[in-house]
Amino acid sequence: MAWTRRIALAAALCGAMAVLPGCTVPVAGMTGVSVTEDGQPLGVMLVCHGHTDVAVLSTDRGRPGDGGLELGTWTRTEGLTGYSTWPLSGTGGDGWSTPKPLAPLVPGQEYTLFGGTKGNSWSVMDVHFSADDLATLAPGQVIHFDVSGESADADGQVTTSVGQFRAEVCSDGPVAGRQVSHGTRHPPPLTRR
Repeated sequence: MAWTRRIALAAALCGAMAVLPGCTVPVAGMTGVSVTEDGQPLGVMLVCHGHTDVAVLSTDRGRPGDGGLELGTWTRTEGLTGYSTWPLSGTGGDGWSTPKPLAPLVPGQEYTLFGGTKGNSWSVMDVHFSADDLATLAPGQVIHFDVSGESADADGQVTTSVGQFRAEVCSDGPVAGRQVSHGTRHPPPLTRR
């Protein structure tokens, strides 16, 4: 039921955005989440083309400015053009940095991790998850949006191996080079004040 509402809302937003010039950002890849050997949360990002240099974690399945509360932001001095993982609980890693370590995730709270570029030239599809979802993961597994649509849960999410994530994300769906509007599964332009 929730999935059909999301599709209907996305279709309505796509139609509305089609008449507004400059309201699309090309999708460059996908965001996911995983865990370390000791169960700590990891951000996962795969950029298929273009680059990304910002990742944002927010609450309430909303993004900052849309009712979501920004909990953490990671940036890169050099844009990511491939695959990367970084600890969400520390000050960064693998080229990502944040000035403030993330507070522990709260069981039952829904989170959204998404990314893009400081100049709004590229975005990556987001992932929705909870601390409870992470507790079910084994190291080497990734929760992400299901590009095939075949195995998704009610929210469009799927759990795969890192290898499957890396092999399939860039070969199918919206990250295979198609431009989509903000009514779909990627973030609005990132604005910094």
